[in-house]
Amino acid sequence: MPDFLLNISDTPAWLVIAVIVSTFMLEDLAIIAAAMLAVSQKISPEIAFTAVCTGMLIGDTALYLFGRLANAWQKLGRWMNHPVIRHHTVPLQQAPWQQLVLIRCMPGIRTFGYIACGVARVPALSFTLANLVSIIIWAAGLFGAAYLLGQHFAEQMHEWLWWAMPVALVLFVLGQRRIRQNMEAQAS
Repeated sequence: MPDFLLNISDTPAWLVIAVIVSTFMLEDLAIIAAAMLAVSQKISPEIAFTAVCTGMLIGDTALYLFGRLANAWQKLGRWMNHPVIRHHTVPLQQAPWQQLVLIRCMPGIRTFGYIACGVARVPALSFTLANLVSIIIWAAGLFGAAYLLGQHFAEQMHEWLWWAMPVALVLFVLGQRRIRQNMEAQAS
């Protein structure tokens, strides 16, 4: 059954689209999955890495634009009055580059952080440049580590990988929720 899931589509274009879309949900796991696709030679490492970075940039930019829209649309602006977003607004106005790097490194606050960038009216050029640099550095580190480990342990991992992935996904989601709850508690 697990091999069936990998063989659904051997078309690299579909795999690239799947990687891009998956970054919108859990980007760190999407980076690792893209590296595993590259290790299994389903797509080239360069294309996998580019797809990950593209998906991350699209998702982050959409969240930023959502925050900017909240400034113009009062009804949405009231909905954006979340404690975590308010907590990040002032530091983003004072030091957007440093804050964007921190947001990238803290998975539990990415969604709120990029919306806060828009709410804080971080200039689009500053946001785009800082976000692009942080995406490339973060994705390169995680992708590179997953790719190298995947190459090294490919044979051993094949048998138990499909059982470990759901466990890793659940632990990751629970960890993100805990981080988000801690951030909300600190912001309140």
